[in-house]
Amino acid sequence: MIAPVKAELLSAIAAAEPDGTYNDANFARIHAAIAQLTPLTPTPSPYATPGFVASPWRSLYSQFGPRHTAGKPTRHATTMNLQSFNKFPAVGMLVTDIDQEISADGANYNNVMSIATPDGAHPAELIVWGRYVIDAATPQRYTVDFYAAELRPPAGVSDAEVRAQFGLDADHPLRSDLKPMKLHSDVVYCDDDMRINFGSMGGVYVLRRLTTPGKSVAFA
Repeated sequence: MIAPVKAELLSAIAAAEPDGTYNDANFARIHAAIAQLTPLTPTPSPYATPGFVASPWRSLYSQFGPRHTAGKPTRHATTMNLQSFNKFPAVGMLVTDIDQEISADGANYNNVMSIATPDGAHPAELIVWGRYVIDAATPQRYTVDFYAAELRPPAGVSDAEVRAQFGLDADHPLRSDLKPMKLHSDVVYCDDDMRINFGSMGGVYVLRRLTTPGKSVAFA
């Protein structure tokens, strides 16, 4: 029963409009399939098996609460302040991929964005570092403390060069601590290659498990 529902969900996600958004019919298909899948999760207690949830994951579908945010394309223009809890200024950037890396060793819960300058010429990574706690009372809930934001240049690019490429001041720190903040995300479905999360602010996320190494933490 799970396989055809997953296939329907992936088909609905793939039916995005050219701008990456969804019409009402496909939006309804996505959320109907999610509602069907969540009671069927093979991992009803991530608390009991945190190592199974641990992995690099890539975002396939995101809805950040309001209906109008559904299906924002992975590749999109934004500003650095919006993605870093204002630890970087409002300089333009292009998001090309959004990964989430969860590791049981160290309880890491990191959001890793592959980004580039607005013209796409210069890549980098923007990492929001987090640590999670789960407990038996709420076995699907990852309570996350996001504690730092970091702009990481690619290999062969110096700190000074990445600052210049993105229009940052020459002395702007590339890593800054965040004020303590705790958010939570419920892992309502997790199998060998798909995870569905419900966020504390109403977000709905569908991700696929990656077999590639993590960008922010090592995976065995």
